Amino acid sequence: MSIVSDEETRSGTPRIDGTRITVPDVKRRVIDGGEDPHVVAGEYDISMSELFSALAYYYDHRDQFAEQEQAYARDRRAGEQRVQERMFR
Repeated sequence: MSIVSDEETRSGTPRIDGTRITVPDVKRRVIDGGEDPHVVAGEYDISMSELFSALAYYYDHRDQFAEQEQAYARDRRAGEQRVQERMFR
């Protein structure tokens, strides 16, 4: 059980080896969404050990994930602004 990353799967986002489940997938549900880890692990069909490995990886690399989330938010806002400008010309 480990966290892996390659550009061929999920655009290189760190994920649980042997799955397409990314660290941010687990983080969003358990940390952001407050879902029960047992339920999330069951729905993803992963072990609790794999789920907690993903969360440990997130905490070990929290600054990198925060930077990525901020970049995605900036890109999303810029895209929304472009749509608004085109709609209301």
